[in-house]
Amino acid sequence: MSYAVRNTIILLVTLTLFVGAAFSYIKFFQLSELQELQTSVTEKQKDFNSKKATSDAFPALNQRYQQALSIIENADKSLFKSPNPDDIYDYLNYISNSSTSSKVFFDFVFVDSTAQDQYGIVNAEINGYGTYTNFVNFVNKIENSQLLNKVSEISLTPPSSSPEELNDITFTFTIESYYERIPIQDGLALSSQLTMDERVSTFNPFYPLIQEVIPPNDDNLIDVEQSRLIGLTASRIFIVDQGGNINSLRKGDEVYLGELESIDLKNKSATFNLNKGGITELVTLEIER
Repeated sequence: MSYAVRNTIILLVTLTLFVGAAFSYIKFFQLSELQELQTSVTEKQKDFNSKKATSDAFPALNQRYQQALSIIENADKSLFKSPNPDDIYDYLNYISNSSTSSKVFFDFVFVDSTAQDQYGIVNAEINGYGTYTNFVNFVNKIENSQLLNKVSEISLTPPSSSPEELNDITFTFTIESYYERIPIQDGLALSSQLTMDERVSTFNPFYPLIQEVIPPNDDNLIDVEQSRLIGLTASRIFIVDQGGNINSLRKGDEVYLGELESIDLKNKSATFNLNKGGITELVTLEIER
């Protein structure tokens, strides 16, 4: 074998070994790395797509969040911070004592408490008494003021036939008071101002249109039918009342069962509008000649 042929064979063998080694390296090492890189690229692409979708949706989601936040911050209603029945009783007592027009006397009986995901409800029974007008104003303030309460199952007992108690009633109702279970209104300030719906009528349906007994003259007002008109001007009259005392009255001034309606300087008379237990009468006094 010549030298050239031998060198050629050696070269071919060397090349064969090199190609085999290169093939093995590519197959067993680089191919595995390529597959891992491809998997990594696929996962990163999925992660990128997910984050891009979130990024694309952020403006709309942020707008909805800001709108919801604005609704909460500007809400005219809020929830109790805890399910403590004492806080609810104190709040009702505050409403009752807020003015003479909503003053009632009541007992608070805790029943139970139920919980939802974001809020809970404290259930209680209220029993009490007061005037019909004050009761209506009391419930009006409970339902229309800032803290969220719902009144239901109202039961009213009409007054007795006593003239002094014609406006009085006894009442019972259930109240549902809503409280927070998650802090969704941390930025909302609790106002002490109470709110009423002025459109709610306080007319007492139990009050008789015509009373069997005329209310007594406890304040010793001028009893027109037992008095004498002794003088008048265009804006004022002078009258001797049932006790013999001289009094001066202007139009609209109160007398027993009514008020001074008008002054007639020409005819030297004064007319009073009297409500005798639901029956209205106009009584005119003239100066005695």
